Amino acid sequence: MALCAGALAAMVVTGLAEDPSALGGADMVSVAAAATAPISQTVKSATVPPPSMVVTPEPVPTPEPTPTPTPIPTPVTVSLDGVAPSVSRGVVVHDLRSDRDLFAERPDQPFPTASVVKLLIALDALDRGAASAHDITRMLAASSDTVANRLWRTAIPRRWAIEIGLPGLRPPADPNQWGDTRMTARDVVAVYQYVLRSPHADVIVPALEAATPTGEDGFDQTFGIPDAVGDAHRWGVKQGWACCYDGRRVLNTTGVVGGRYVVVVLTGHGRATGYPRAAVLVTELVAALTPLLAAP
Repeated sequence: MALCAGALAAMVVTGLAEDPSALGGADMVSVAAAATAPISQTVKSATVPPPSMVVTPEPVPTPEPTPTPTPIPTPVTVSLDGVAPSVSRGVVVHDLRSDRDLFAERPDQPFPTASVVKLLIALDALDRGAASAHDITRMLAASSDTVANRLWRTAIPRRWAIEIGLPGLRPPADPNQWGDTRMTARDVVAVYQYVLRSPHADVIVPALEAATPTGEDGFDQTFGIPDAVGDAHRWGVKQGWACCYDGRRVLNTTGVVGGRYVVVVLTGHGRATGYPRAAVLVTELVAALTPLLAAP
């Protein structure tokens, strides 16, 4: 049977009272103090619980912020409806980075190239080692007919149509009239793609980027790409002009813009349309295409 501390103390004191000689005075004082001590002190060892275990809560992970989705850019679209409606044209804007056409209008219709065919003359002459870099720069930048006449070979159209893959190319009826060579806008894009990856790009591309304001014959070469693009992007061009094919005046603007886009606008104008007016119309066509040149 369990006894409370108070009863136990009473029993001790009672026993000592019956035989006080059993303890000395000091012991009696100790016993008395123990008897009168608070119960909490007397049974301290029995009532103090063991130290509780400290549990550290797991940290709550901070949720990662939901990433903002990258907005998908809206495709840029343009239209030439209502722009220079009297002008016959073949047009392509090609993105070299994605290797796709951003715009095409009559891309497979052949047009007289005029001086644009000098791109093929340059490739041929450099490939044969028949021209210096100075010759090529003069022929392309200043559109020199003198150099073109010297470097022209009647085999050029067919050779390079096969080499590059130009299904729309038509050699001139008179083999000595190199400017009568016909190509489609898509053919001209293929020529630029070939030039850019050819071992002769380091000669041809700087020559195109050095196009002079006027050609060697005094013709204003700033129509089309140069006037429409201006300083917004770096460009290199090969222009072409001639009169007349099937009663139409030819004015072509072609080139690489911003190192990324090939722009080709081949045009035919009624004989009654003079070169100054035709140049304005070609520039209007290119200006309508310029939103494509800022595509991401």
